[in-house]
Amino acid sequence: MDIDNIKDRGLAKKWQGFFMPEHVEGLKQMWIDQKKIQMPLLDDYQIQEFEERIKYAKDYKLPVEFTLFDNGFTDVIIGRIHSFDQLKQKIKLILDDNTVEYILFSEIMNVQIQD
Repeated sequence: MDIDNIKDRGLAKKWQGFFMPEHVEGLKQMWIDQKKIQMPLLDDYQIQEFEERIKYAKDYKLPVEFTLFDNGFTDVIIGRIHSFDQLKQKIKLILDDNTVEYILFSEIMNVQIQD
């Protein structure tokens, strides 16, 4: 029997894979969860260094780049520090488009002063 002469009846199309919407949503969520990171633990030296950079940037009105932890992902915000509240653990940041953003100290992963 010659393999080239075999006629397929088209059954391959009938048995294509089928994913229910719940399966697709579950797979998407699994891929998102795999990309998440853990919040790094900062030691006292890093926290003190961040506080010094924040104070320096506030005193000289320099733009600051904050890397923030947001539900397993990182977010970068750039702006000028208007004020910070040690008791509430908040920083009031003025962005380039003059909008106000509040940052919690507990969300900060890194602080860089922009030149």
